[in-house]
Amino acid sequence: MAHARILVVEDNPMNRELVVFTLEAAGYTALTAEDGHGLLERVKAERPDLIIMDLQLPHIDGFTLTQQLRSDPETHAIPILVTSAFSRAEDQMRALSAGGAEFLTKPLDLPLFLQTIARLLP
Repeated sequence: MAHARILVVEDNPMNRELVVFTLEAAGYTALTAEDGHGLLERVKAERPDLIIMDLQLPHIDGFTLTQQLRSDPETHAIPILVTSAFSRAEDQMRALSAGGAEFLTKPLDLPLFLQTIARLLP
């Protein structure tokens, strides 16, 4: 889905820049957030087509944010791609149980990353 709007929730500037560059090169519109402060309200206002969620964020973690987005009727249908350096099976299962549609481990395999995004977009 070209021109889809994708919200990247990532606190690491280098990781965020790489994801934004990759998305924009593939024809997507990238929105960014450095942490979860006000994220639920922002998602309701901006209505992204997909959210890419890091798990390790300042103030509130990606597990909690994913649960909040899933439990709100206005945001529950937006797919969430969880990305993290946490590679343990327990972390992956927790992220998916929280409502993540897919889980990819960092560093990202960029071709797989783009394939996963294309599959998740409505």
